[in-house]
Amino acid sequence: MNRTTFDEATIKDNFAVAQVALYLFAILQVVISLMTATGAVPLGIAPQASTMQRISTTANAVVNILCFTVGYVLLARCLNRCTTLVWRIAFSLFLLNTGVAVLAIAAQPNLYPVLTCGLSVAGAISVWNGRGAVRDYAVSRSSD
Repeated sequence: MNRTTFDEATIKDNFAVAQVALYLFAILQVVISLMTATGAVPLGIAPQASTMQRISTTANAVVNILCFTVGYVLLARCLNRCTTLVWRIAFSLFLLNTGVAVLAIAAQPNLYPVLTCGLSVAGAISVWNGRGAVRDYAVSRSSD
């Protein structure tokens, strides 16, 4: 009986959970921007505001939210070649998102802040557990 053996090469992705969390945050931001553009998210525009003020406020909110989307995607991609600065930014972002989500849960509990808090905690744990890869990457870069 012939037995075929394959070389098993495992690739350890230290920040996989963090990257998935960041991509999910980006998707959530796109959904929120669509909800904002369609008027499902209240922006606190005065009833007597002109049409131009309404359009300007809505466009400003949508662009601001989409900038966060780009930031999440870029940070997720930067975790592929993680440096100390990228690690600190990612860890700080997850801690900040966790804090904001906890405050939102305390103010008005619903599914969105619970989901955000869970993703943020998972991302922070992933980034914290992958901190050794930052040192390994720095050592490999200095030897080149």
